[in-house]
Amino acid sequence: MKTHRMALLVVARQMTLETRQMLALAAGLTRQGHEVDLIVPQAHEELIEGLAHGVRLVELGVHTELTGVLALTRYLARHRPCVLLSSGLEANLNALKARRLDRWRVPVIAHHAVTPASELVAAGSKARGLRRRMALKYPHAALVLVESDEAGCQARHEGGIEAARVVTLPLAPDEETGALSEHQLMQCLSLMLSAAEVEGASPFSSQSWQVSSGKAASGLAQSSPSLDTSGVVSRQATSADTGASASLMSSASLQAELANSGARE
Repeated sequence: MKTHRMALLVVARQMTLETRQMLALAAGLTRQGHEVDLIVPQAHEELIEGLAHGVRLVELGVHTELTGVLALTRYLARHRPCVLLSSGLEANLNALKARRLDRWRVPVIAHHAVTPASELVAAGSKARGLRRRMALKYPHAALVLVESDEAGCQARHEGGIEAARVVTLPLAPDEETGALSEHQLMQCLSLMLSAAEVEGASPFSSQSWQVSSGKAASGLAQSSPSLDTSGVVSRQATSADTGASASLMSSASLQAELANSGARE
């Protein structure tokens, strides 16, 4: 089987449901032989301890949304993963904005570990602005993965994305092993390769990808490999790291594009 470079993005500064699911997914994809980058603004100790051997940790080293989007755009331009899967509303919006700035247009899969409504409620006074951004950005997602049909309905309503690109695929890892079942892993991998339009990937059909919690739980759970962080590479995805790249906009162009995008939002 041909291997691919894939990227996963979470922005939570602590261990959340999204982080645990992305750690489990990264471990599973690495077991399948793929090169996996787990991208975070800044790594914390619990996250580093949870990394499976072989997963590369990419720290953006940023503190604001603006610098985070710029750093993510540079990462995409230099490393060009075949697909970027982000988890959580903030991460999804940042990923979709970076995709717009990146000339390679890496396909983005937006994932929600909880319902979009609960994330909007948690945002408080920022909810109105987030709703506008969802309506602008989500139609550009290759797919939206959700944990339940209720979350899918909310994603379609708030994001203005057609039902054909919203997929119910629970990614809750096994409570004892912390790993995804083989069924969950292979379903998600197939969707990621399909979104990336990788040759030989199963064509995407929303009808065939609606997976209930019961089906996902019925898959054979695989134990996680020992959590050895000796193979993890932690680095800053800065302009010095990315160097000159023909596919990357200049810093001034990125700043201008972000300002124009912000005005439209």
